[in-house]
Amino acid sequence: IIADKKGCNTMVSFTESGTNLDIDFQQGIISHLFGSNGVGKSCFAKSCLDIIKHTGKIQTTSKPVVLGSYSNIPTDFRLIDVLNFMKKKYECQYVKELYELLELNIIPSSLKIKHMSDGQKQKVKLFAFLSKRPKVIILDEFTNALDKKSTLDIYRFLTEYVKQEDAICINITHNLADIEYMPGSYYLLADKTITRISDKQKIIEMYVKGGMI
Repeated sequence: IIADKKGCNTMVSFTESGTNLDIDFQQGIISHLFGSNGVGKSCFAKSCLDIIKHTGKIQTTSKPVVLGSYSNIPTDFRLIDVLNFMKKKYECQYVKELYELLELNIIPSSLKIKHMSDGQKQKVKLFAFLSKRPKVIILDEFTNALDKKSTLDIYRFLTEYVKQEDAICINITHNLADIEYMPGSYYLLADKTITRISDKQKIIEMYVKGGMI
């Protein structure tokens, strides 16, 4: 990842020596990354955080935030505890606006995270990790197993948030609804390389034909 190149605001570019891999991800839109099970999508996300060893060049002046099943906050916390902590740690007014944008203000503030629905938990997770206004966001199967209403709420939020913050967002997913409700760009991870797919219909056809499971 090469961020904040001279003459740019924020940029993410992935390069791999010995291959033809050189991908730039755009600001302000969601970049959807698809690929078969076991191809290395989650490893790609963890490599961006230096959690696992990797080849290629990864540099960033803005550390990415990765949100997935392995990222969480203590379930014994109440919603009000999370809100108060974020207000103390980050810009208070921004935190309040983010809280309302996620519609967390309609949830009882005394409710513990462990008693929330899966959709509510994911919203709290977004709130906690985005309160510091990261410029690079990686979602790893973030909408898996959510009910339709919760998923649509999160789609609307992410589309607006990424555009508003002019952030780079890479969405690792198997869910075709992601590309239906969150316009953006499309990439395929296969054979140790990432390829830009110009048309979302091509991604859909790959699934229909069984090319990605």
